[in-house]
Amino acid sequence: MNAELLHGDLAQAGDKQISNAPQACTDDEQAQSKPDAPIIKILNLQKSYTTQTKPLTIFDGLSCDVARGSFLSIIGPSGCGKSTLLKVISGLEPFSGGTVEFNGRKVSRPPCGMIYVFQQYAKSILPWRTVLENIDFGLQSRFRVPKRQAQEQCMEYIRLVGLEGYEDYYPYQLSGGMQQRVVIARALICEPEVLLMDEPFSAVDAMTRALLQELILKIWTALPITILFVTHDVEEAVFLSSRIIALKKAPGGMSDDVDVDLAYPRDPVETRSERRFQEIRQAFFKSIFSQEKASF
Repeated sequence: MNAELLHGDLAQAGDKQISNAPQACTDDEQAQSKPDAPIIKILNLQKSYTTQTKPLTIFDGLSCDVARGSFLSIIGPSGCGKSTLLKVISGLEPFSGGTVEFNGRKVSRPPCGMIYVFQQYAKSILPWRTVLENIDFGLQSRFRVPKRQAQEQCMEYIRLVGLEGYEDYYPYQLSGGMQQRVVIARALICEPEVLLMDEPFSAVDAMTRALLQELILKIWTALPITILFVTHDVEEAVFLSSRIIALKKAPGGMSDDVDVDLAYPRDPVETRSERRFQEIRQAFFKSIFSQEKASF
């Protein structure tokens, strides 16, 4: 299992009891589709839950392709299925019909090459391990690397996320934003092709969020990676993304699919002041607000 699943009760159980940590990919799993082909394909996706009263349909025929190397944000009103879609793509959640493909292979379980970063980072970080040891856990669960080489690789990713000098600190000695950087570094050291992020910055203050947004764009620019990013924050989606899809209230599917025509690199202050940024933000906000208001 390749998702960043050190979460909830599992993360409290101790290293030896974490049985579903990622395993090394087989050669067959590492096979890739053509470079110009979509890295993810969703066709006629059906997803329903059984409730005590009646079935609840989340998706009824959703189709979408994700381009390799893109930064795709998923937004929409509460209850539209944003996080559910991410979990379906990652193989963590079964679906009722249709197909989901990653690199041309159907997804039926967490595939090699995807890492899932959950919203509740404090529950996925290992409190008994230092920053370096947390990141090394990700490395060793994906690869088998000699100790000295592993330490060098961990330090590369520690520097990438701006935590040099904190490698021997424990999570309780770090701020929330720094803990989230540890989780991101642990995910990246596994060298995923796709990074799935479910509202990763929602629990930090506004300034820390802006810094983490800048960091994730730096990482996306520096590494050959595709990012799928779920957020409730329309402004965050517009600032980060090369493309945004907006979901309707379930089971509505997609309401909008927009390529964000803002130049990279993006500046946290200057980009937000651009007229085009304001236009895209306003259009999405108006659409989502009207849906939320109708069901309030």
